[in-house]
Amino acid sequence: MRVLMLAYFYPPLGGAGVQRSLKFSKYLPEFGITPSIISADSSVYTQDSSLLAEVPTDIEVLRLRHTPVLARLVSLMRRQGFARGASATPAAGPSGATVPVGRWRDRALRVVGALQFPDDKVAWSRRVVPAALSLMRRVPIDLVYSSAPPVSAHLAAMKVARRARVPWVADFRDLWTENPDYSAPYWRRVLDRRLETRLLAAADGIVTVSEQMAATLAGRVRPGVPVLSVPNGYDEADFAEATARERSPEEFCIVHAGTFYGNRSPDSFLRGVEQLFQNEPQARQRLRIRLVGNVGSRFEPLLSSFESRLPGVLERTGYVEHHRALAEILAADALLLVIGGDSESAAGVMTGKLFEYLRAGRPILLLGAPNGEAAQLLRRIGAGEALDHNEPAHVAALLSRWMAGAAPRPVPESAAAYERRALAGRLGEFLGAVHDRFHGRD
Repeated sequence: MRVLMLAYFYPPLGGAGVQRSLKFSKYLPEFGITPSIISADSSVYTQDSSLLAEVPTDIEVLRLRHTPVLARLVSLMRRQGFARGASATPAAGPSGATVPVGRWRDRALRVVGALQFPDDKVAWSRRVVPAALSLMRRVPIDLVYSSAPPVSAHLAAMKVARRARVPWVADFRDLWTENPDYSAPYWRRVLDRRLETRLLAAADGIVTVSEQMAATLAGRVRPGVPVLSVPNGYDEADFAEATARERSPEEFCIVHAGTFYGNRSPDSFLRGVEQLFQNEPQARQRLRIRLVGNVGSRFEPLLSSFESRLPGVLERTGYVEHHRALAEILAADALLLVIGGDSESAAGVMTGKLFEYLRAGRPILLLGAPNGEAAQLLRRIGAGEALDHNEPAHVAALLSRWMAGAAPRPVPESAAAYERRALAGRLGEFLGAVHDRFHGRD
């Protein structure tokens, strides 16, 4: 069976959003499914060319050049002196009062972002449709599969599938309007919800990353449309080639891999660390926090303030290639996972790094959604503890216990059910079933 995959984030783009589509394309051919891929060529996002080695050499990948409008606007503002941090130069407000330039910049970006419908990848989405139909005239395609975010990938997939008269499976790596980080104004929420309903009504199959998210989406599809939870996972081949980074054995090192955004903030964890140092001043000599990846510019003031008060405790690597991130994870004494928020929608969040954490066999501290699906998994296999994200005192107490030798000792084998090859097999079986159902063969 041949499948057209629409995935904006795909190598050489890097970051967490790339991994799911990459690993599916890598392993689906073992289950009789040959993918062709349309992705983005975008220089404004993190690049990780090391991931290209995992792309099968015999599949077609079409990368469409795209620069999001917001990225263009930020670039223009920087050239005009409106960069973040330029707030020392005030601008005149409507009433004659001075308003920091940085605040005007943020307001402008929010307005422009709200006007991009359904997101700032919509121009890429428009180019996808003719490119996909042209590809399908050369290569017979049996099914269209799209990965979101961005939601624009789903919009393009719906149009392509309708015109080509083939089934369409939509993969929601995150929820859209029911996402805990969703914060659009009311007028925009109405439009988004309307399009979301239309997309869910048009899809012939839905895939997502957790059982709770699957249940949420299942309530909004057409009767009989199948919905499947295929969690994110880890690739055993990645770990077979990874070796732990060298570090001092006297330290107790906590690693967070990835980006903070939305409700996912390091604030509560850092406040817990400071409380630990107040309770146990000697802990400062041992504890090291290592943030691996692009943390997110929004949290720069918070991190800089922490570093100025407690120099030498916090270390930041910036973005590193995926294999180096695994080396950092394997070198850790404990791993930090921040989901943030305690809302019902956050309870279904199962981030990709969770499963690489599990495979690494290091104790995991989860902050946020302490009764959610990720927290339940940690408790079930004894891999760590989950705390409310607003309780730094509990963070301090847990770190004290773990540094004293009372941390759980998870085993890598507990993650075996989440190996990427096996998960690709589950997806392949589902795609085949959706194809057969579409053609009346079930």
